Amino acid sequence: MKLLFEHWRKFIKEETAAFHGRDMSPQKMSKEGDLPACDEPPEVGEGESAVKNKKHGYFDNQWDANEKGCPQFTDDRGIGSDHVDIQQAMQFLEEVKPDKLVAYSRGGALALAVLPSVTHKPYVIFVAPAWKKGWVSGIENPTFPDEHGGVIIHGTEDADVPLSHSAELSLRTKMPLYVFDGRGHIDILKHKLEPESGKLFSQEEKEELVKIQSEVN
Repeated sequence: MKLLFEHWRKFIKEETAAFHGRDMSPQKMSKEGDLPACDEPPEVGEGESAVKNKKHGYFDNQWDANEKGCPQFTDDRGIGSDHVDIQQAMQFLEEVKPDKLVAYSRGGALALAVLPSVTHKPYVIFVAPAWKKGWVSGIENPTFPDEHGGVIIHGTEDADVPLSHSAELSLRTKMPLYVFDGRGHIDILKHKLEPESGKLFSQEEKEELVKIQSEVN
């Protein structure tokens, strides 16, 4: 079993994993097969007897059993460290050890919550991270460990998560922020694997965005 698990770990490290957003499945993070690690839904069993957990799609032996799939999270709001989403996010990172992680919207909040506590350190692409939307408690003052490589991308037409939220996260964590003109909360996902093709925002631009948002509030 250990050898089997090592083979699976080697396979998935060649790909990029993902933490999906609200009202999504992991498969929806893979557009035209660009995230093959998320193409297969989590399941337990084999053949016709295989079943899926529709609530959160996770089983204790999923990764150890060499089964494909990125984590399937709930849509619960205000979750803490004892919630199943936090626990499976941590276990996924520690056991599967992907080299890269796309953390989108609510999944970005989950990533921020677990990264300081895990030993495995993937390169993280935060896509319109909803860290200030109340999905996860305890990340009001987010940190991003220096040993983690990371980047943030966001669209100028995002009506769900303000661009200023990513500007603030960038200022707090020192991660670069790349902005895509005309992209909203959904179609920003087209650029999840090419973050540096956007416009790199300067310190002054980020500070101005945060200032304007604070005046509006």
